[in-house]
Order: sequence, then structure tokens, then C-alpha cells
Amino acid sequence: CSRLLHALSAWISAFCTCILLAQSVTLCAHHLHQSALYQHGFTQLAQHLVDTAARIGKFDVCEILPHPTTVSRNVEMRAQSLRKHVVEEITATISKNISKNILLSATIHYVNEQSELHSRVLLLPFDPSTSKTGENIRRHLLQNLRVFGIDATDMGKKIIFVTDRGANMISALREYTRLNCTAHILNVTLSSAFGPAIIEKSPEIASLLTDVKKLVTYFKHSGQQGKLKKSLKQSIETRWNSNFDMLNSVLEQYEDIASVLTESNNYDKIGRISISTLKLLVSFLKPFKEATDDLETDNTAPSASLVLPWSVRLIEHCTSATKDPLLSEIATVCVTRLKELLSADSTSSHSVHMLYKIATFLTPNLRGLRMLDERGRQNVIQGVKEMIEDLKFDHAHDEDVEPTPAKRPTVLHKFSDWEEEEESCGSKSLDVQIQEYRTMKLELSSQQNILQWWNSNSSQFPALSNLARFVLCIPATSAPSERAFSLCGRILEERRSVLKPSSVSDILFLHGNLK
Repeated sequence: CSRLLHALSAWISAFCTCILLAQSVTLCAHHLHQSALYQHGFTQLAQHLVDTAARIGKFDVCEILPHPTTVSRNVEMRAQSLRKHVVEEITATISKNISKNILLSATIHYVNEQSELHSRVLLLPFDPSTSKTGENIRRHLLQNLRVFGIDATDMGKKIIFVTDRGANMISALREYTRLNCTAHILNVTLSSAFGPAIIEKSPEIASLLTDVKKLVTYFKHSGQQGKLKKSLKQSIETRWNSNFDMLNSVLEQYEDIASVLTESNNYDKIGRISISTLKLLVSFLKPFKEATDDLETDNTAPSASLVLPWSVRLIEHCTSATKDPLLSEIATVCVTRLKELLSADSTSSHSVHMLYKIATFLTPNLRGLRMLDERGRQNVIQGVKEMIEDLKFDHAHDEDVEPTPAKRPTVLHKFSDWEEEEESCGSKSLDVQIQEYRTMKLELSSQQNILQWWNSNSSQFPALSNLARFVLCIPATSAPSERAFSLCGRILEERRSVLKPSSVSDILFLHGNLK
């Protein structure tokens, strides 16, 4: 009996150790940094220890905690296992976002067989001693993508890259279809409009920005911040829409700020700020903030279809603002830069990339393309036809379609020469599909999933449905990959600076893909 209890105790200990190892790997993936005590990974580990103690009684935790080397090896093994799963899941309809540093961060976006939009994080170790030239980035990227079963050289036109406008990224992907990150375009537009050369022509706006920055700095350094309901935001040049966040945080609490400053005899710090000018500038910047937020939408909803309508809306907004004397200089630069940066080619004065226009057309509620003139609409229709023909989407699923079982003949077959012929949806010409799609009675609420709608109507519009699966998974921005890359800062800190790039890649890969 004692031997049996001893063996059982040993088995329980080994079993608990195995589970604890798995929990420790999950901790590394979710936790990333030792300071976040109450994050998901740590609480899972702590809960497991408590549950184990409840089952087997008191024990020495040091006896079952896995060695750091063991955890490291299992992080690598689990990452390899998950990569294999990702490779099996990825379909031919994909797009990439790329960022650069000692890790090349990328997210892959695709629509699976259930018409669900998926995003996967791929972080590719990059030798820090290698220069970040376009050729080196291209070679490294293509080599590492093959690990995930993606051969970009063979896929050709069926792979789309979305990146910032860095010269080395443009050079690296010159042989492929590459789209500019729309959020970067909006940020560059505002940076140009609020640059020193322009802002000095609008002294009232320049004075307002200076006074608001001083006000926020005073609250941060004086200890007065705690007297406000919400924290005031500082303007940070590298952070998108930070001018709006700063100005809006002051506007929302203007009265509270005034009260706090009055109590400390510092009312002059807000008294010199014109509330009307503050409201005017917040109102001007707000659509840029809303556009960025919408375009950086989570990875479960298509964002490509929003690029065209937001581009047109922002240009209209800025054009209208040019009539205001205070905003005239800034708004004029915004209009010029938006038209320049949104151009698909150097000969166009104002043209969103055709892929984004097609994505808008394939969004049922926006299929009328009312933001374009008739010539623009016809150009998009022609672009749809050319892309379907180019990518052979008419017959994309022919090989997967099971043959229809033969129907049992009835007495009517004796008169088959007089029967009405039924037109097969699959045999409809592309022109017919497009015409029916443009004129059909729409039964789609604004909340309904667009991809599911196309899945439900794939038999009626086979070619358009396949094109929608390809185009609607393209992200509007490279923000998903940048968010993944920013997590490196939570891992590579002073006491963990010796981590190998491959170890960082494994941890971030698990963090981004474990559900």
C-alpha cells in the first residue's frame, strides 16, 4: 500500500510538473515582462499552484517549478507547433504588413474557408549586424515567409504588401504590389500642415498650441494632475493624432482646469487660451482621429473598404476649412498633401489605389460608389473586370465543387424539348453578375458581416465573391504589425538584453497567436 501511495505521489508530482511547464510557457507568452503581476499569464500560473495544493496538500514549489532552460526550450517547441498550425490554416488569399528592426515584424491577413477574417502575427529574426537595405530586407523576408508555407515569388499578384513609405521598404518590394499604410499618410499630412514653415503663417494657432503644451506640462510637473477626473495628454511628435488628443483633453475639462488653476492663483495659464480657437482646432482635427481609429480597426472586420470614403471625406472636410481665416494655411496644405500621398501613381492628382476602390465597391452598402463621379465609377467597374480576369477568379472554386447528383427522371422528361431552360448561376457572365449586384435589392444591415454576406451570395455572384475574399482581407494600415513589434520593448529591457532574436521571436509569436 505504501509503495502504491509513493508511486501515486510521484506520478501526481510529474503530472503537476508537466502542467506547470505548460503554464510557464503561457506565462512567457502572455506576460512578457516581470512587472505585470496581475496579467493573464501570471494569474493562470498562480491559480494552477493553488489548485495543485488543494488537490495534493502542501508542497515545496521549488521542487516542481521548471528550470528556466526547460521553459526556454518549450517556448521554442510550442512556437514551432503553433507555426505548423498557422501554415495549415493560411489560405492563398493573404496580405502582409512589414516593419523593420532587429526583428522584421509582419502580420498576415486572410479569409478562411468559413469566410472569417483572420490575422496572424509573424515576427522574423533579423541579424542586427546586417544593413537594412532593400535587397537584404527582401531576401530575408522571402526566406522567412517560406517557413510559413508562403512562397511570394510563386504567388505573384495574389500577394499584397502594406507598409510605410520607407525607401528601403519600397525598394525591397518593388517587384510586388505594395500599398502605402493609410494611417501613415494621414500622419504625414498633419505633420506637414503643422510643421514650422506652415504654422508660423498661422500665429493664433501657433500660440494656442504653445500655450496648451505649457499648460499640460505644468499639470504634469506640479502635482495638480490628480485633481482632474482624467489625465491631460501630452503631444508627442511620433504618436499619431497626439495634437488632437492633447487639445481635446484640455477642451473636455476646460472648466475643471480653470477651477484648479484659480485655487492656486494660476488662472493666467488657461486664461490666455482662446476657447473658441481651441474648439475650432479640435473640430478640424477630429475627423483625422476618427479616420485613423476606423482604419486601424481590429482584425475581425475589413478595413480596406474604408480608405476611399474616408479619403474623399477628409479632402472635402479640409477643402471646406480653407475658407476659415484661422485654418486656411493648414487646411490648404492638408488638401495638397492628401491628394499627393493618396495617388496611386505620379501622374494622378487624386487617386486612391484601385484595390481600395474595388474593396469599397465590394462593400454592399457602398457599392454605388456615390463618393465618385460617373467616370470614376466606371473606372472601378473596369478595374473589377480586369482583376477577375487577371487572377482567374471566375473558376477559383471549380475544382472544389462536388458534382450534382443525377435527378430521377419524371414523366415530364418526355417533353424536355418544350421545358424552360434554367440558367446556372455559375454560367452567368461577369457583366451580368456585376449588373445584378449593382441593382439588387439589398438586405444587409450596417452591422452585418460583409464577408458572411458574400459567402451567402457566392452562388449568385461566384466571381465577385472570390474577388471579395481576396480584396477585403487587405488591411488599410500597417498598424497591426507595428503593435506587434512595439511589444519588443516589453521584452528587451536591461536585464534581458542577452535574449537571442530567435527567442524574442518565439515569445512574441506565441503572445500574438495564442487564443
